[in-house]
Amino acid sequence: MLSFIFLLFAVIHLGLLGWGWRAWTPAGRPVALTILLIGNTLLWYDNFRIGMGRFIGEGDLLYNMSVPAFVWHWTMLPLLVIVAGSIARLAGLAWARNRIVMGAFCVVAVGLIIHDLPYALGLVFGGGGSVPAVELRPACIADTLRYSTRVSPAQFCSPDSTPFANGPSSLPAIAMNAIMVAVGIALWVRHGWKWLVILPGLMFFAAGSGRLWGPYALPVANFGEILFTTGVLFTILRFSPGRRA
Repeated sequence: MLSFIFLLFAVIHLGLLGWGWRAWTPAGRPVALTILLIGNTLLWYDNFRIGMGRFIGEGDLLYNMSVPAFVWHWTMLPLLVIVAGSIARLAGLAWARNRIVMGAFCVVAVGLIIHDLPYALGLVFGGGGSVPAVELRPACIADTLRYSTRVSPAQFCSPDSTPFANGPSSLPAIAMNAIMVAVGIALWVRHGWKWLVILPGLMFFAAGSGRLWGPYALPVANFGEILFTTGVLFTILRFSPGRRA
């Protein structure tokens, strides 16, 4: 059953992605929307490979399907920090018009990419020197099977499985989400627009309350990604040049 929920998540992400690109030109081709859509390109794929895991089974095929999802996540997710700054500018917040402020958003995004880039290189090419060795191992939840950088006892696929953890920390995701919610608070105060606080805020709660959900923390967090994307997409379209025109 859970496998089909992840496949449903994949369909929803494809729908949001298609909707966003369809609205891109009428919205005035805002930079915020462009970066959001590029950064979220493989969210559907990440859910798809988890949903299909039970049908594919352990082995090279599923492992190799998993590598692009992790590399994309580690290198593209921080771009949403720039999206947050671009939204503030779209909404007409005075401080966001300052080039130094927008430059700071870009610097933070690049810094978070640099934080995770060695792990992406280690996963693709193997470790060596300052590049850590990163590998994926099978993890199971209910009827799902996937490859992951972290496997807890609640996600063991067989009796001989052992706890496992490597890969980067969740710092980039936490920082990006916190920055987006902070911009959302500014929009709520200035324009009464609350959805950039509520929906990304729910994502922040879903991802940060893993212990509350136990082995089902992953599907809850992935549902949170849908809420996050919806909130950011709605906000960009609300304040886009095309809508104002």
